[in-house]
Amino acid sequence: MGEESQLSSRHRHAARWRFIGCAVGTVATIYALILVGGIVRASGAGMGCPDWPTCFGQWVPPMSAAELPVDYQTIYADRGYADTTFNVRKTWTEYLNRLLGVFTGFAILATVLFAWPIRKLDPLVFRLAASGLVLVAIQGWLGSRVVASNLDPGMITVHMLVAQLIVGIMIIALWKALRPILSREGSLPGYTNALLIAAMIAGLLQLVVGTQVRESVDLVARASDHTDRHLWIAALPWIYDVHKWFALPLVLINGWVIWLTLGRSNSALPRGLAIALGALMLGTLAVGTSMERLNLPIYAQPLHLWFGSLIFGLQLALLLIIRRPAVDPEASAGAARDFEQVAGAPQ
Repeated sequence: MGEESQLSSRHRHAARWRFIGCAVGTVATIYALILVGGIVRASGAGMGCPDWPTCFGQWVPPMSAAELPVDYQTIYADRGYADTTFNVRKTWTEYLNRLLGVFTGFAILATVLFAWPIRKLDPLVFRLAASGLVLVAIQGWLGSRVVASNLDPGMITVHMLVAQLIVGIMIIALWKALRPILSREGSLPGYTNALLIAAMIAGLLQLVVGTQVRESVDLVARASDHTDRHLWIAALPWIYDVHKWFALPLVLINGWVIWLTLGRSNSALPRGLAIALGALMLGTLAVGTSMERLNLPIYAQPLHLWFGSLIFGLQLALLLIIRRPAVDPEASAGAARDFEQVAGAPQ
């Protein structure tokens, strides 16, 4: 009976770690997709494929305009896409972005499958993973609406926010699976949670405002026929100043959280997350400064969005770790003992 119990515990342990490994890979894939999406936006490749889910009516896009109908521009103008000109670089940039989106969908599907064996131990983990899969399907539909709307700013903003929601759900599922082996962090003051929540809300607002700044940059670029780049910043509307100066309270709140965590936490994980958060805040400030001083270099725009998304994920992870657990302490302690017993058992 004891051997059967140990074997069952070992299987549960292995199933949990398989899910954790898959979830980590899925989160990394989502962040890679966010970065690539930023590159598509910054390079002007968002309409590199003027239809969806095909690209110029083909499942594998062409390599040259010679592979398209002679009147393809007229065809797409009749569909509401004026001035559609085939550009192999933009077309394949957008196409590779779509392929990565499909891969991300399969990664989350795999996460759901790995969550199935532990659904009785951690039902919330399975429900969160399944919710992520549903949201990915919705995100794919939103992507089609972005193309159909000819890159409507509102649709782009919703598309970006859903991406943050998906990665947030996956981080929560990952934390829930890891919680039995994470030590409780009780040395930070109670208001640290409120500070982190305020920082997360403010960060999401900053991301939304940033998408409006991005749209303004596109308008200025088109008005100048993509010339005189050094004059673009001065031509931006008031929303740019809001985005720039709103960074100051963000830095102060996040700096306060980092200072509290490094000064009062004795656990390696929250301290490591705080250091990473500080590094990303500095990186975001550096990239933002380079955008103003170096006349909006193309590399800075996707990095700025990517760093902002990573900051949100780190804030969420830190909040989950330092907040008081909502589970029964005895159940949590039992799960921890199970992990320790199986990990220490001879193979």
